[in-house]
Amino acid sequence: MTEKKYTQSTWSLKELFDSFEDPKIEETYQTLTRNVEKFESYRDELKPDISAERFLEIIRGWEKSQKLGYRLYGFSSLSFASNTQDQKAQIGISRVQQFLAEIENRTLFFTLWWKALDDQNAARLLETSGDYRYFLEQIRSMKPYTLSEPEEKVINIKNVTGNSALDMLYDSITNRYVFKIEVDGETKEMTRGELMSLVRSGNPDLRARAYQELYRVYGEDAPILGQIYQNIVRDWKNENVGLRGYKSPIAVRNTINDLPDEVIDTLLEVARKNIGIFHRYFQLKASKIGMEKLRRYDIYAPVSESDKRYSYDEATAMTFEAFERFDSKFAQMARRVFDQEHVDSEVRKGKMGGAFCSTLGPDLTPWVMLNYQGKSDDVSTMAHELGHAIHSMMAEEHSIFTQHACLPLAETASTFGEMTLTDLLLERETDEGVKQDILFGQLDDAFATIIRQIYFA
Repeated sequence: MTEKKYTQSTWSLKELFDSFEDPKIEETYQTLTRNVEKFESYRDELKPDISAERFLEIIRGWEKSQKLGYRLYGFSSLSFASNTQDQKAQIGISRVQQFLAEIENRTLFFTLWWKALDDQNAARLLETSGDYRYFLEQIRSMKPYTLSEPEEKVINIKNVTGNSALDMLYDSITNRYVFKIEVDGETKEMTRGELMSLVRSGNPDLRARAYQELYRVYGEDAPILGQIYQNIVRDWKNENVGLRGYKSPIAVRNTINDLPDEVIDTLLEVARKNIGIFHRYFQLKASKIGMEKLRRYDIYAPVSESDKRYSYDEATAMTFEAFERFDSKFAQMARRVFDQEHVDSEVRKGKMGGAFCSTLGPDLTPWVMLNYQGKSDDVSTMAHELGHAIHSMMAEEHSIFTQHACLPLAETASTFGEMTLTDLLLERETDEGVKQDILFGQLDDAFATIIRQIYFA
């Protein structure tokens, strides 16, 4: 049987909607509105002695509405990620954010009642809640940080025109940037993704100029971007520390991830104590590339002159093979993402940079965004994001409330996918220079994933 070949393309969102003109979008808005009106009628039934059966019926009705909301938001957000300059996508995502905030306010009474319910009756209802149990426990864990119903409603509406709007504004501004740099005597215009591939160039001058061009373009908008960042940070602190009473800004994320502050404090402390490992690594790397001391521009420099490239078809074939060696189901799920055209791998102006995996519900195959340029780290990124997708597909028996993993668990799955590929690459590669680059690249990524992100924290 001939292996199917894959080429770079944008993704298909037809499982959600055909376009922003698709009449099914309006039908979905109307259906969701009717569902919420029905849900509102349950308010008087929410009493401590509500039966477990009726409680589950209400939860299932809520879940149906959530699925519709995910479809609406997913279509708009994925359309925006594919082209951040598309006005229809910008309008679509603004509309759905406003609509969902209003929906959340109309259904807020349920979570407030559930948080306030006495422990004995909550335990009784949790006992028969099945797959919903963890989700319901998480809601109750937020009780100490919950405000009154009017206050929560104000915050939900505020976020639409505040934090969420600033996020979209930042993406719209920065993803339209064009970078100009001379490569091999020719001045080229590049996206950020294309420019950042040059920071892994074997040419130290080119690496430096790539970073300098990045800083130049962003620097031109520094006053605007700085204000966006400052206001997002202030909003986070004002709401969560000032109003909700979290001990610190990072405690908010820890609570969402269901991790005690002490666990994260230990993680940070251990990483700081062991920073010397990376100091030694970078000293070794400096000697490998013939430098006395690495500059900021040299952190991700290759250690060999090899500039091996992988076609998109080669990358998919290697990733599938690596997954197949672990388990055939693993590979089948990865192929499913491609076969359903849920991958956007092209590099385009206006497209969101980087890579991500978007899970919109247990009844839908996840969507994966890549900006594939043929380097070994692009292949690793493919395996990484497919690890996320496979994780979601393996959780398809769960509800929309419990399918998503918290961040630390999610990154375990993606890193595992990446490492299965690394094992295959090292086993197959015959060029010692390329092998060294793969190994050093893994350590570069470890630095970026562990130390760099911890410094941000």
